[in-house]
Amino acid sequence: MTAVSVARNEEPRLILLDIGLPGGTGITVMERLRNFPALAHIPVIAISAREEQPTEHAAVEAGARAFLPKPIDHERLLETIRQVLGET
Repeated sequence: MTAVSVARNEEPRLILLDIGLPGGTGITVMERLRNFPALAHIPVIAISAREEQPTEHAAVEAGARAFLPKPIDHERLLETIRQVLGET
C-alpha cells in the first residue's frame, strides 16, 4: 500500500514524511498528495538526514509546511506539530 493510499483511507490530520524513502522520495509523495483535492489540505512535516538547506528548500517547494533535520529533536518535533496544527 502506498503512502497516498494510506492517506486516502485514513484521512490523517497531519503527515510526518521522510524525504528519503526506499524506491522513491518524499518529494514525489507530496506532489502526489497535492494532486488529490481531498488530500491537498493535509499538512506535511518533512524530515530528512540529507543535506539540510537544499532538502528543506525542495520540501517546502513541494508543499511541506515545515521541515526538520534528522536526528529529530523530540521537543522541536512536538512544537512543530502544534504549530502546523494551529495548537500553539
